[in-house]
Amino acid sequence: MSTAVVIGAGPSGLAAAHALVRAGKRVVVLEAAEQVGGLSGSFDFAGFKVDYGPHRLHQAAGPEVLELYRSALGGALRVRARSGMVHVGGRRLPYPLSLLGLARGLGLTEVVRHGVSAVVARLRPPAGSHFGAEAARRLGRHAARVLYEPAARKVWGLSPEELDASLGRARVQKGGPLAVVRAALGRGGASAGRRYFYPEGGVGALAEGLAEGIRRAGGEVRCGAAAEGLVLERGRVRAVVVEGRELPAESVVATVPLPLLCEWTGRPEVAEGLGYRALTLLYLLLATERGTPQDVHYFADEHLPANRLFEARNFLGGEGPAGRTVVGFDLPCAVGDGIWRASPKELTERVRPALVRTGLAGVEVLGARVRRVAAAYPLYRQGFATARERALNALSEVDGLYPVGRSALFVHDNVHHACAAGLAVGRLVSEGASSRVWRDRQKPFLETQIED
Repeated sequence: MSTAVVIGAGPSGLAAAHALVRAGKRVVVLEAAEQVGGLSGSFDFAGFKVDYGPHRLHQAAGPEVLELYRSALGGALRVRARSGMVHVGGRRLPYPLSLLGLARGLGLTEVVRHGVSAVVARLRPPAGSHFGAEAARRLGRHAARVLYEPAARKVWGLSPEELDASLGRARVQKGGPLAVVRAALGRGGASAGRRYFYPEGGVGALAEGLAEGIRRAGGEVRCGAAAEGLVLERGRVRAVVVEGRELPAESVVATVPLPLLCEWTGRPEVAEGLGYRALTLLYLLLATERGTPQDVHYFADEHLPANRLFEARNFLGGEGPAGRTVVGFDLPCAVGDGIWRASPKELTERVRPALVRTGLAGVEVLGARVRRVAAAYPLYRQGFATARERALNALSEVDGLYPVGRSALFVHDNVHHACAAGLAVGRLVSEGASSRVWRDRQKPFLETQIED
């Protein structure tokens, strides 16, 4: 029987493998890390299950993906109510939005200012094809100036004018003032995000359940097995190189970063201009039962290096050792910069202002853990779409090669987007569809709307 090799055991790779084994295909999944899940994995710290950032399984997922969740998790899938807080300067706004929360957090004068700015933007849309202009067109120049532009400089390390407008379409959820009002009234449906699914034992339980199901169905999931390259023969994939050996493959579903995949196919130049934002994750063990009532705090201020604070216990429904809690911080960075190189002690000092902001200034820090991700988010620089199209077109010329997932498709997505793309490519591969057919079917997965 011919073998389909899946490179990467994150949500998209495992969803593809799930579809393949269900179709009766022989599947081998290769994962470089010692555990499955990728950025959607979990690990143990001081008796808590902690995730690589604040992950949710959104109720906006389609029926096929929801069925995948249930298949992997059974009865261990819980519904949680969101309880976030957005910090903008000295102001605090509850998230998801509510009219009362907006009024209390912003004050009447600021609410009116935002409202007028948003209406003016609808009547006279700001010009420009960049992130800042797109955010202003959607929610007004004032919201762009005080919220989205500072966050863009911190998260992406670039000015709003250097970032593509499609980043605004992907990440500025509300398309206008009416959408904000509808969300504040709780009338946005599943996509309003007031409730979400979360697995017992952390978001990584989804990947662990999928991996176990693949193994039960006769597939292989090999952790600690890093793919090192591809072997091509007359324009077709023949094998994957693993630990210096060739693993024969009739088809390869790959989730590695798009530039690396182009390098493996001998055409690194087609991915020129594509890069990723790195992420440093700091976890602090605190000497308190619960840090804050919120699951996530969002910091728009540029002087705070952390983008978010998230608390494991509040995702886990209160589970964890008594008298302790773990809070995590995600700190966007570039590989090799000061944040990337900083020690746990140095990072702890950097996030002190965020601890103060959330009322945790006087709580004793009992321990720290750091995780780093070099290619966390595709960087949507101006003109990136042309480079992405060029790279994906080049890969489609390699028979038997199917890029999928955030890194390989160079797309901002949620777990449910990644799972949907994985299921789609898995079906196509099991049906014998060519790489060019998959290229033709990729468009919906390249234009995702982020659920925050």
